Amino acid sequence: MDLKKMEELVRDAVNDADLHPDEIPSIDLYLDQITSLAADKRRQGSARFFDRELTKTMINNYSKDGLIEPIKGKKYSKDHILQMLLVYSLKNTLSISEIKRILQNTYQMTEYDSEMLEEVYLRFLEIKEYERAHAWEGVQRFLEREELDTERESDFLTMILGLSVMSSYIKNIVQALLEEHYLYDDEKKELEKRERKEAKRAEKQAAKARAEEPEAGDVASDAEEE
Repeated sequence: MDLKKMEELVRDAVNDADLHPDEIPSIDLYLDQITSLAADKRRQGSARFFDRELTKTMINNYSKDGLIEPIKGKKYSKDHILQMLLVYSLKNTLSISEIKRILQNTYQMTEYDSEMLEEVYLRFLEIKEYERAHAWEGVQRFLEREELDTERESDFLTMILGLSVMSSYIKNIVQALLEEHYLYDDEKKELEKRERKEAKRAEKQAAKARAEEPEAGDVASDAEEE
């Protein structure tokens, strides 16, 4: 495959379209309104993303699984929509249980609120825009470093394998980081239990050390006898 054709494919492959917070109404929306809003935006990107719909069933499952915060009635707030969009993006890489692990911990953070959610989402969009704009440059650097001629079948296959393993390693890194940082409730309880045990052990050792220390009067008596 020649480089010009490859560049076209790479740029098209990352040309998805994201809803900006300013494009999301401040009023609460029904499911039909949300899916229509997401579909209209998706059609502004590459045709390869047209069939990757955000459906009513998906949103209902997000709600049942606790991936988005509980709703009141049948309408969803702007915060709910931002949460849906984060889930929708993460599910391309992570499992539902992994996404749940991240978001449920996030919702329990003391500093979590609407402002934090929107700030994180905006920074996420900035990162996506940068990676989208520089995707082809990254592929080019990889080809140059490995001295691959993509018009040769053997080199093209090597490129596919190399890019695949890069993707796999990044996914493994994300999984390792989230498993270490975001704990399930039972893991939190176990950690708190261990910490309490350690605190009690340290307290006993300190008490024992204090008990074994000589009294000031005893020290003075020993000095007089000498």
